[in-house]
Amino acid sequence: MEAGGRMELECTMDEQDVVVLDCGSGYLKVGFSGEDAPRAVLPTAMAATTVDESREDKGEVTDSQTQKRQLFYGEEALTQSNATVTRPVRRGEIQLGSAEKDALESIWEHTFRNVLGVDQEDLPCLLADSMPLGQASYASRQWVAEVMFEKIKVKSLAIFNTAALSLFSTGRTRGLVVESGEGITQAVPVFEGYAIPHAIFKMKVAGQDVTDRVQQLMDGEYAEAAGSFRTMQALKEKVCLCAALGREGIPSDDRIEGGDADEEARSFELPDGKIIQVSQKVRTGAPEILFGGVDGEVSMQKICMDAINTVDLDFRQDLVKSIVVAGGTSMLPNLSPRLKSELTNLLPLELARTAEVVSDSQRRYAAWIGGSMFASLSTFDQVAITKQEYEDGRADPRTLVARKTF
Repeated sequence: MEAGGRMELECTMDEQDVVVLDCGSGYLKVGFSGEDAPRAVLPTAMAATTVDESREDKGEVTDSQTQKRQLFYGEEALTQSNATVTRPVRRGEIQLGSAEKDALESIWEHTFRNVLGVDQEDLPCLLADSMPLGQASYASRQWVAEVMFEKIKVKSLAIFNTAALSLFSTGRTRGLVVESGEGITQAVPVFEGYAIPHAIFKMKVAGQDVTDRVQQLMDGEYAEAAGSFRTMQALKEKVCLCAALGREGIPSDDRIEGGDADEEARSFELPDGKIIQVSQKVRTGAPEILFGGVDGEVSMQKICMDAINTVDLDFRQDLVKSIVVAGGTSMLPNLSPRLKSELTNLLPLELARTAEVVSDSQRRYAAWIGGSMFASLSTFDQVAITKQEYEDGRADPRTLVARKTF
């Protein structure tokens, strides 16, 4: 009977779809619990245009009643000319201005209704959030809970830290997660599934900054080829990579696979069909800003060291043995070996010997995958805020959201 009870619980969980939503600065990832990858990945952007519905050919006068506001989402939003584009998540944080809040609410409604095609009122939702639990995140999490329950009307909601989910996706519960997405790079120590708030260190240097650097370098070398931000982003993803560290601790291109001799690795096709050969200066020079290559003040290795040095001595060994890189920018070839070399030079010898940087093949969507895995477990219901709990705690929703998010 006990075995039967367990089986029944598993079946119940299998039948319950949880919407898993990871809303990053650059891209929104969405899908259902238990699946290996997001159903959809779209830029976290909305554009609004005004369409004139009056018949000008009949000489009618245009007024506000004949103008209709049209909304576009994701890729469509970014390709609209003469449109106001709103990006509601910047540098890893939900912007709480009225325009940004309206945009994000609209993006979420579009995601549930049109992208997933579901009746959200019947479904639980797991939301991945890069903000750690703490005073700074209360206002945004409170607003998220309000929108999810009152506008989108989800059945229940759990908000989880993206770093904890990224680590969970690799089957670990302890480690140092180095997340680098579009807007922010952060080093997050995770202990038994919980991010340690006081030991999280961030830098506002990430994917968008590497793309900006690509554009600057291209302007200097191939002024006629330097294109839009989107083109430069595509060029970065196709040809850029991190330089290895030489013997003197100086970045060196000598040991990189696909060096200057490899024409295919350097080739990039511009939107007009012209194929250019991208120089090593651009290919390895742009990602160098992640390691302090421009101003030297902030770097990926520095925020890692700050995080490691902030936690208890007993926990440092666990951290350096499981340094997990995640996020879109972690897809840059050679990033993991470069980070390991940088840290090995900075760590005390006994820690440097055991340092290991884990680079999972699914790391681009690690937080979403971790969320999909966690939402499949029976424990999801124990940590999710139910509609009833939200309504009962409405007098002070901040307490409830803080108590039941991680």
